[in-house]
Amino acid sequence: MPERGSKRRVIYLSSSSEEDEEESDDEEGEWEEEFDNECSDNDCDELLSQRVIRFLKENKNLDSLTLHDCKAYLRENRLRIAGTKAVCIQRVLEHWRMKDGNGEAHYPRSSFVVNCTGDVCRGDTVLFTQKVYAKFDKVTRRGGLIGKRTVAGRVVKESYGASKQQHTFTVEVLWSRGVRKLPPLYPLLVKGRNLYKLRTFRRLWNDEAERVQVLAEKHKRGAAARGVRALQKRKRKLVQMGGSGKNQGHVQLPRQASNSNGSRKSMRSRDKNNAVRRHPA
Repeated sequence: MPERGSKRRVIYLSSSSEEDEEESDDEEGEWEEEFDNECSDNDCDELLSQRVIRFLKENKNLDSLTLHDCKAYLRENRLRIAGTKAVCIQRVLEHWRMKDGNGEAHYPRSSFVVNCTGDVCRGDTVLFTQKVYAKFDKVTRRGGLIGKRTVAGRVVKESYGASKQQHTFTVEVLWSRGVRKLPPLYPLLVKGRNLYKLRTFRRLWNDEAERVQVLAEKHKRGAAARGVRALQKRKRKLVQMGGSGKNQGHVQLPRQASNSNGSRKSMRSRDKNNAVRRHPA
């Protein structure tokens, strides 16, 4: 069993194009997420996990297990623990089926028949190949290319960053081939802009109409985020223009005062000349 007591590392991969294959802002191990948000006793988790394994080996019905039993097994195998008891049981069963590396038998390459490049959403089961880089150096802004990896996985989460206007997908790995193979059900983060640079294929949904709805919701969130960003840009521009106008007004004030003083002096001079004419010496 892997050691406990440390944060869950999630691989943040790079899949850059040929032009920037030696420079990428992605890095394996750079992004961390605490999937295990619940405090647990290591020894207790191990005992509960062994109980789940015993049920699996004996082909017993897992419904008699508790949610704590299932989460203990998931924690021990460094998997996501979110969801109800039914969801966790399904995740336990799927991991048990694929733990020996036979995920490709359940999700063969031939089943990924739809080209979804630029059109991935939560719920898709996708197949893609990406370039894998060595540890990214933040000083030199470079990371050496070490090879490629083909990944089949299920998109379980997607988020949209309003600041950089890009999607980030969490892909639950089903199987992988190539450099740095990933364990089954490992949560892998992929930037949308990198995923879309390469050809991406997906399996058909049982109900493609449901996917259309999920995709529409994704586009709606993206449009809303872009609208917020555009509004913030306009506000910043107005603030900058307002600040520039204030400075110009501040500069003009002394000139206005100077012209006013000159006008007063000219009026006094004319009054004095008129008085001299009326009272000659």
